[in-house]
Amino acid sequence: GQVKKTANGESVLISKIVGTAADQVVTSREVQIVNLLEKGLISDKNLNLVSPDDTRFNVEVGQVLLEIVVQTESNLFEFDQINDQDFKTSVETINKNLGQSKEWKNLQVSNPELERFLKRKLVAKRFIKVKSDSMKGFITDSEAKEYFDKNRLKFGQVPFAQFKENIKTFLSQQQLEERLKAWFEITKKKYKVKNYTNES
Repeated sequence: GQVKKTANGESVLISKIVGTAADQVVTSREVQIVNLLEKGLISDKNLNLVSPDDTRFNVEVGQVLLEIVVQTESNLFEFDQINDQDFKTSVETINKNLGQSKEWKNLQVSNPELERFLKRKLVAKRFIKVKSDSMKGFITDSEAKEYFDKNRLKFGQVPFAQFKENIKTFLSQQQLEERLKAWFEITKKKYKVKNYTNES
């Protein structure tokens, strides 16, 4: 990894390799940048850096690896372009939300890095949305009724008709999540994803 000397001469590890996917190497610094970009996009007020020692770090590594493989997959469908205006708007949101953050400043993100990571994130989000829309299933009344009967105790004395639409929404969401998860797993295998933080 990259090592930086501090003022009193001790070496501090500022970046180490935490994963690989689609022939790209991911460092801990990149994971921190991408995590702050996500927070900046959704206006999350908690701008603390996720530390490589944190138990949640491997989840964040997984998120970056997923964005890499989804973007790589979207290339195959010539879906990897981001509209300039959307990109500009996202950069403005990032600057507004992260501009004052000392964590963000400390990462010393260059413009090419910002462009690369942010475009990748936006492409991945858009492609996942398109995939989700194409995977949305249709839940029949009888499937909903079957779920209602199996979970009778949970619903008490209230009749099925009152719960029917809620059950259909719930089951269709559950089905979509399972299909997306299966797609993610296939895509991760295809692009040889390795998350080294899972192994430690």
